[in-house]
Amino acid sequence: MKNFDSRTYSINDYLEWSNNNQLELNPKFQRRSVWTDTARSFLMDTIIRGKPIPKVFIRQKLNIQTRQSIREVVDGQQRLRTILSFLRDGFVISKKHHPLYGGLYFSQLDRVDPDIQGFLLNYELSTDLLVNMPDAEVLDIFSRLNSYSVTLNDQEKLNANHFGPFKTLADRVAHQFHEFWIRNKILTDAEVLRMGDVTLTADLLIAMIEGIKSKKQIKPYYATFEKSFDPLPEVLEEDFVTTIDTIKGLFGSDLRSTEFRRIHIFYSLFTALYHLQHGLRNINRPVVPIDPHDYPKIASKLERINIIFSEDASTQLKASEAEFLEDSRRATTDTTVRTRRTEFLIDLILS
Repeated sequence: MKNFDSRTYSINDYLEWSNNNQLELNPKFQRRSVWTDTARSFLMDTIIRGKPIPKVFIRQKLNIQTRQSIREVVDGQQRLRTILSFLRDGFVISKKHHPLYGGLYFSQLDRVDPDIQGFLLNYELSTDLLVNMPDAEVLDIFSRLNSYSVTLNDQEKLNANHFGPFKTLADRVAHQFHEFWIRNKILTDAEVLRMGDVTLTADLLIAMIEGIKSKKQIKPYYATFEKSFDPLPEVLEEDFVTTIDTIKGLFGSDLRSTEFRRIHIFYSLFTALYHLQHGLRNINRPVVPIDPHDYPKIASKLERINIIFSEDASTQLKASEAEFLEDSRRATTDTTVRTRRTEFLIDLILS
């Protein structure tokens, strides 16, 4: 027999319950973790953009003495604390998260948009209501929910624990090229669902900012950039887009049938083309921007990569080509190997 109700309540409903002492945010089930200012800003930015957030679980009990319904927050304490704090001018959204509303308290939002305060108060929170449910059943519900949870991979853990401008930039750019990743067989649908596109994008953005690094450096850089991130996200995004556009210009719809569809080879193609346009820190090669008129000639040169990978080519390869092939088969994400592959492709393009 069903013993819960799925409902939607507005943020204003939760505010009224809190003001009337009918909302309990500290029941015994709740963890006592405290969100950072960046995490709180990211949540409010999500809401203010009209995007959904995870549902809230509350247990409703009747206080016999006051004859009032008391709502205990079983899951969603930090989300509700953040929302209520923002409504009471407890903090502002970061300008890095939202350039229009950033730096303003809730009471000041009508300075830039007369309707935004009403929008926030009417924003609906999906809520599962557990009516008069005993503690043992509440704990059993969450034990069952966790039984079906998929173990988070490294990228999913990074996204769950970081909320700064680098994380949002990597997410935004990765999703922008969803069709490109899939159409060119660089990533599968399953890999994208597990945030493989964000991993690749973050890896490339780190190269753009810091120079080519090992893939193992993604996690430390997320932590570093969470504390301080000086580059302009708009500039990085524009440069990323133009590099992908160059790849499209070179290959058209043929990329999927080349060796460059392999994710580690694609990484090196991207870093080589980006270096020629903007320069990478640890690449000892000249910066020579590519003229679109030269696309056919460069595409023809890059066809050599397919020949290098062909089974009957190994005995005919130059030393540099043999090294590139070896670097494409072993330790493919190490800094040194990535650097050599990138420099080889640059030399090939400029030859």
